[in-house]
Amino acid sequence: MSLSSSYTSTMSNTTIFHNPACGTSRNTLAMIRSSGVEPIIVEYLESPPDTAQIRQLLSAMGSSVRDVLRKKGTPYVELDLDNPQWSDEQLLAFIEQHPILLNRPIVVTPMGVRLCRPSEVVLEILSVPQRDPFIKENGEVVIDARDAVHQTAPKSLSDLPHVVSEYFQVPGLARLQRRHSEHPPRILLLYGSLRPRSFSRLLVEESVRLLQAMGAEVKVFHPNGLPLPDDAPDTHPKVQELRALAEWSEGMVWCSPERHGAMTGIMKAQIDWIPLAHGAVRPTQGKTLAVMQVCGGSQSFNAVNQMRVLGRWMRMITIPNQSSVAKAYQEFDDNDRMKPSSYYERMVDVMEELVKFTLLTRDVSPYLVDRYSERKESAQELSQRVNLPKAV
Repeated sequence: MSLSSSYTSTMSNTTIFHNPACGTSRNTLAMIRSSGVEPIIVEYLESPPDTAQIRQLLSAMGSSVRDVLRKKGTPYVELDLDNPQWSDEQLLAFIEQHPILLNRPIVVTPMGVRLCRPSEVVLEILSVPQRDPFIKENGEVVIDARDAVHQTAPKSLSDLPHVVSEYFQVPGLARLQRRHSEHPPRILLLYGSLRPRSFSRLLVEESVRLLQAMGAEVKVFHPNGLPLPDDAPDTHPKVQELRALAEWSEGMVWCSPERHGAMTGIMKAQIDWIPLAHGAVRPTQGKTLAVMQVCGGSQSFNAVNQMRVLGRWMRMITIPNQSSVAKAYQEFDDNDRMKPSSYYERMVDVMEELVKFTLLTRDVSPYLVDRYSERKESAQELSQRVNLPKAV
């Protein structure tokens, strides 16, 4: 069962894991209600999520178990949970035994999952903006009244009879002014060849070194053993690995050889195994993407152009820059390191631009890709539309 379908219903498409004794949790719940949504409220100390559900929440947030552990008012110190000896499975067992160790509130909407600390983090994943200024219990004003009015609706919709005013929004700067995440940008890299000396893999390895030097957290998916799409169930370990990495990431790099004027089947198979949606949650929507290719002969752009089309289809933010390395076999030395050249400098440019775009957009991407038509749909309707039965 997908995360979205686990915690949504036809009456509400928002769920909050709530502790009514917590001021941050109360403020978050009030902000959700202020947007016109009545969420499903799970008082998790009374009805705690099981370990499998917590894993789903963590995967959707791209967080580790330690990211959601609560210290204040819990047995954290007594259990010595600061000790790095504890594995994720052991920490999950502690949470199951002591639910108060799970930090709160965690909010699930069709636009994402967040641990809402501070409470205004919830605004990143609400489909409908605040209708009025919101004042926290401590008196802090979270949303300015002028911004709230400006972003909700124009002065009149009388000349737009087909527009449902409840879901119409005027884009405004207020929703783009978000608290910046402090963790390193999370980048996933895919390459499209299984040859022992794969130049797309070598280009990815050079990119990894650059991204790490720029402060990113980087993971590479190795496609060895990945079955063809539809030739195995999606429970296959390599498919699960790829999908978990896709959900974890905030940006991606796709690098393919050009074969017969197109990207390789190995590259396409990886993209095809990444679903357009889990329930009503799109795992790639709003994430950044950089595309690169290696060529056996003269420089070409067929593969990167194809991957750009796929990036748009996956609703990703594909950066303007790209890299195409001609005669790739001449561009790497005997130690499989890339030689200095204009191709190398272009790769540096691409990685730099990717990190900048990821830092710029990752905290506001739910708002950037929020759509009027989808605000009109329930989570159930959206899930049915984007998870259509296979035609072939």
